[in-house]
Amino acid sequence: MTVNEYCLFILLSEKLSDKLTPPPKDIIDIPNLSIVLPDKPKRENKILFSDKKSKIPRLEHLNQKTNRALAIHHFANHELMALEIFAWALLKFQNIDPLFRRDLFKTLKEEQKHLSLYINRIHELGMEFGDKPLNFIFWKFTPLMITFDNFSSIMSLSLEGANLDFATLYSKIFEINGDTESARIMDLIYKDELSHVKRGVRVLQKNKNPEESDWEHYSQNLVFPFTPRRAKGYFYFPETRKKVGFSDEFIQNLAEYKDEFSNRKKEVIPEELKSWGIYSD
Repeated sequence: MTVNEYCLFILLSEKLSDKLTPPPKDIIDIPNLSIVLPDKPKRENKILFSDKKSKIPRLEHLNQKTNRALAIHHFANHELMALEIFAWALLKFQNIDPLFRRDLFKTLKEEQKHLSLYINRIHELGMEFGDKPLNFIFWKFTPLMITFDNFSSIMSLSLEGANLDFATLYSKIFEINGDTESARIMDLIYKDELSHVKRGVRVLQKNKNPEESDWEHYSQNLVFPFTPRRAKGYFYFPETRKKVGFSDEFIQNLAEYKDEFSNRKKEVIPEELKSWGIYSD
């Protein structure tokens, strides 16, 4: 089996179990420029895209088991979209550096792992994946991913970058509420997300012009209406960006960036987090 055949299998199979099936160990990567990209993945009824909104519970409500399940369900939806979109990217960007294709493939497999962890935890908390509507927000951005630099800036540096904040925050919140297993899962995912964002930084720093700053190259590769605001959570943890290799200028510019986009109503900062060096919108 080739990487392209495997990625088409993920996108064209409706079954969730197929999307979670690991690749064969002897898989090979052979470019194929004749592949027709699907606009969206196929999905069985339980996990179909929905226009209905299913909001993530507020932090102060995560002392309730049901609300923790809802929060993890929200993150699981993101992981399913991510693994599908990395399969889509491998099909779209056939002629990029083989190292970058290997990075994309590693990330896809890690997204499968994350989704499995979330699905199991949702079940343990008394809910099943797909019990709530699944939005398709990430897929709305694929038309903006025209070049590989567009893709890396939107997916790897922004959406996965924001997950560094969410994983950091929710690990602590779950721990505060005595849910050590959910906190453990968020910690595992956080460590993988560091690698994912580092892979995006590697693309940025290799492809930018010598006279460009990281921030300039990143910003120029975002396509409106996508903005840098989506590259951080509603609490922003600058130290996480230092760990993946962003410049101090990039970290500060992202901290200060604001626009009309707003994730949600103001959250209350838990007392346990007030001593952390964080920014809040």
